[in-house]
Amino acid sequence: MSTTLDEMFELIEAMNVPEGYRAEIIEGEIVLNPQRATHATIIRKFTRALEAARGEDAPILWDVRVDFPGTLNGYAPDVTLVADNAAKALGGRYGYRDVELVAEVVSYSSKRDDYGSKLDTYAAAGVPEYVIVDPRPGLVHVFSEPRDGTYRETQSYPFGISFVLPVSQIPLDTANWPRD
Repeated sequence: MSTTLDEMFELIEAMNVPEGYRAEIIEGEIVLNPQRATHATIIRKFTRALEAARGEDAPILWDVRVDFPGTLNGYAPDVTLVADNAAKALGGRYGYRDVELVAEVVSYSSKRDDYGSKLDTYAAAGVPEYVIVDPRPGLVHVFSEPRDGTYRETQSYPFGISFVLPVSQIPLDTANWPRD
């Protein structure tokens, strides 16, 4: 018997997931990652930058399920920017084809997935811009131009500077982003 993403998420909803953790499904495995203050602060600052650029009513999601192609990939990205004209699909979720940008803030337990399976999945799905914020070394990695399952362009920026994301043209000021 084959398990579906919906069945797996029903199981997660029935679990007593500890406060401060988020659950997602990566390649068919339920993954729980703790969220710390550093992580939450960066997500808030990133989201505010998106709102400043796209408006308060822009479809910006955080920790909201989006199903991506591959084997049972029900991700809950830290931050997702969806196209303005996107309509929710069956089940009230946005489709991965409507995703314009995804940002993941690396934690100790998510590093392997953020730099590995998620990088590959987002590229294969054609997500135009994938941002990995890694507070331990204080770096922001921006992946763009997905083609044939990989990103063709990669740029890295140290915390403490301002720069503009190359595809979405959203300015980010990392001057006050905390480090681990």
